Amino acid sequence: MAMTINAETIKRMEDEVGQETLTLLLNVFSDELEQYQRQLSEQPSIKQVREISHAIKSSAASFGADDLADMAQECESRVKQGQEAWILDHLPEFRQMVEGMAIEYKRLASHDNPVNSLF
Repeated sequence: MAMTINAETIKRMEDEVGQETLTLLLNVFSDELEQYQRQLSEQPSIKQVREISHAIKSSAASFGADDLADMAQECESRVKQGQEAWILDHLPEFRQMVEGMAIEYKRLASHDNPVNSLF
């Protein structure tokens, strides 16, 4: 699954906070995703999946990781509905998405001008 970063969201962030702060925030977000990926790799309980999904949902949407935000919302919703089998089936995909986006945001932060690298 190819995941993209919503360039318009990143551009808005840069307009609000400036390029230097944007780079810092992209690194922080990437680090958070790496932490969540590690937690998801350690056979988390269903409750932990819900908590991680909830945390990722909001931050991913704020950072333009729309596909990841959608998947996190779906995971959180399925947990609330008691669909543990669905969670177990889709946990590897969710974990891969988190890992992939952590890499993408770290790469984005490494550019001299992150916004221009998206266009």
